[in-house]
Amino acid sequence: MRLVHLPRLSVLALAVLLATGCASGPPPTEQMAAAKAAVDSADATGAPAYAPTETRLAADKLAGAKKALADKDYVLAKQLADESQLDAQLAVRKMQTAKSSQAADEARKAVSTGVKP
Repeated sequence: MRLVHLPRLSVLALAVLLATGCASGPPPTEQMAAAKAAVDSADATGAPAYAPTETRLAADKLAGAKKALADKDYVLAKQLADESQLDAQLAVRKMQTAKSSQAADEARKAVSTGVKP
């Protein structure tokens, strides 16, 4: 019996394909829902006015996650959904920080001029 010798690169490529196929797991429905809720919340609270880049990134990554989910690339869909959620949360935090800074500036100005806010 003669053994077929495959090049090491081919064996490695086959192993990677098998590993990634097995690692995909179930669809990331919870992560998708959490990302959508975070993006919707950021939009509803006015984050785009204070953190447009982060808000846009969150929406773009959510769109990418939806495409990956449709393509059944669950690993990528989960990663993008998680990143989308984090970007949306960052946008909300930046908005809150900006609003707090504005309120503090107005209070300082009112105190310095003697006018009540």
